[in-house]
Amino acid sequence: MKHSILLFLLALCTSVQAQIPAGRSKGVTMFSDFQPAIIKLKDGKSSVHKQTNIFLKNSSLVYKKVPTGEIMEASMPVVAGITIGEHDFINVKNQLAEVVATEGNASLVRVRLIDVETMKGEYLNNSTITNSSMLDDLSAGRAIGESMSTTRIDGAEDEEPYPLMDTYYYVVGDKVILAHERSVKPALKKDRRKEYQIIISLDFSWSRQEDLVKLLKLFN
Repeated sequence: MKHSILLFLLALCTSVQAQIPAGRSKGVTMFSDFQPAIIKLKDGKSSVHKQTNIFLKNSSLVYKKVPTGEIMEASMPVVAGITIGEHDFINVKNQLAEVVATEGNASLVRVRLIDVETMKGEYLNNSTITNSSMLDDLSAGRAIGESMSTTRIDGAEDEEPYPLMDTYYYVVGDKVILAHERSVKPALKKDRRKEYQIIISLDFSWSRQEDLVKLLKLFN
């Protein structure tokens, strides 16, 4: 059993760069409750669904079917973005990225995911992951199943929370730029690079959202 769980964790791991620890969550969804959302499709159509959420395994849109209540995972290639309350999300690399700041035609967006690498390390160290059942919620296919809504969303006190990680991107028109020095500097026009060097030399951190916002003006 332990061997199969480790293989499962390895299968989920990705090589995304510039990941920033983002605390922990007791649930596998971004919001504790399923909420109404405006869903925008890439063909220009939009609709309102009353029971939606974001699955933190891969930052995909999940929703409850009517009238059965079965939890389904949306086909992300057809989703342009969604709005849940005051939170706007756009599709970046088939993941829902929250728009955290916009200036001109450039936006800073954040993809929040369960940090599987940290989970794997905790499991191997036998520290916080002691019950293999907590991993069942991450094995979703198209149909998520009732386990997601009953096992983790309720946040039982005797269960350890999931570690989270954030990855930031700059979206400029149809360009997506990883918020990392190796990606941002080459993407800027030459006449903005001097200002860029000044900004990042003044106590700048690529792991602070407020610092990343300072670079937005350079893309306009």
